[in-house]
Amino acid sequence: MALSPRTSNIFEPSAPLNGLREYSGRNDAFSFWKLPEEWRPTLEASIGPSGVVADLLLHEDYLPDRGHRTPSAMRAYYHVKRLIPRGLRHRLNSAAISARTSPEFPRWPCESALIELRRDWLNDALETLGLQDGWHIGFWPHGLRCCIVLTHDIETRKGFDRMETVADLEECFGFRSAWNLPLAQYEIDWNRVAGMRARGFEFGAHGLSHDGRLFRSEQDFAELSPRLERLAGEHDLRGFRAPSTLRDPRLIAAMNFEFDSSFADTDPYEPQPGGTCSLFPFHLSKMIELPYTMPQDHTLLHLIRRNPMPLWVSKAKWIASQGGMILTLTHPDYCGQQSKLGLYKELLKHLADLESAWQALPSQVAEWWRERSDSHLRIDQGRPLIKGPVAGRAVARHLNAELVVA
Repeated sequence: MALSPRTSNIFEPSAPLNGLREYSGRNDAFSFWKLPEEWRPTLEASIGPSGVVADLLLHEDYLPDRGHRTPSAMRAYYHVKRLIPRGLRHRLNSAAISARTSPEFPRWPCESALIELRRDWLNDALETLGLQDGWHIGFWPHGLRCCIVLTHDIETRKGFDRMETVADLEECFGFRSAWNLPLAQYEIDWNRVAGMRARGFEFGAHGLSHDGRLFRSEQDFAELSPRLERLAGEHDLRGFRAPSTLRDPRLIAAMNFEFDSSFADTDPYEPQPGGTCSLFPFHLSKMIELPYTMPQDHTLLHLIRRNPMPLWVSKAKWIASQGGMILTLTHPDYCGQQSKLGLYKELLKHLADLESAWQALPSQVAEWWRERSDSHLRIDQGRPLIKGPVAGRAVARHLNAELVVA
């Protein structure tokens, strides 16, 4: 799988493409496109390498080793965080962000490296097969062209108290969203959670608290993760997002959740910058990863101090043009304030107006992607035939339609 000039140096020195790395996952290009099984033997030699390259991006292996650890300055910050007024914290974080050198890769707010790699592979595959076009299993149910997922992280009790206000606004536009709760940071009113669930909303675990400890070391993880998983199990929380998106793919993959959403497609502004370059779900061991693909409200409002709407609108439009997953990450602590609700309402209106979009909860998208992965496409008398869990809901699409970028 050839790399473009821009991406050919991404993987040095931490993950050289020396052909020795073993690939055993389900993120290769053939599995991504879900091509006819009849094509597999001819394309076999290129399938494994395409998975190796994809995983290097999806697992952020292009980052130096320190990119997978909680930054030392962040550890010190968490010791004094609760003593600093929120407004001052935002100004300090904004100053720290301004002092950073912008990374060349991944680009922000839109990074197309993985899209380009997979499309290049597909063009090469069609050439190898001597075909001009073909079929694949569509990315979303019933032939819909993109996906919209709304998620929230509730950092404080104030944010929790604003939950229903934000939910009411979402319902006006036909949306339901997912809310991630830190399970030991403040007292959670589980009766209110039950009421929200009855309305069709979903809840996940946002670690135990915003103290940076969970992935600080393997010892911390071994100490904290059993309690986190026990509390999540008691309240039927099937999804996870790491506090402050501090993450370690190896440790997250070992956790007992069905899906995760701790990674971005690209985000240079988080305490642990990086990105998977993916606008689609992917496999992270037994879990499905749902990367957030829209800039966070906190980032735009407090760190780089920009009006969120132009960037939200342009990014959502670009993701939809690629057929991807528009996954938002907002905080009722911020966007739930009366002065900010208007911005969130504008975003919801824009998303509701997108054509051919599947409005889904994280659990639904994770289940769909897992079942799509377990399904197969075959050609029967020249016509595509989908077999497996998504038969009856999936649509076979022409590959040329995916190769022409809107």
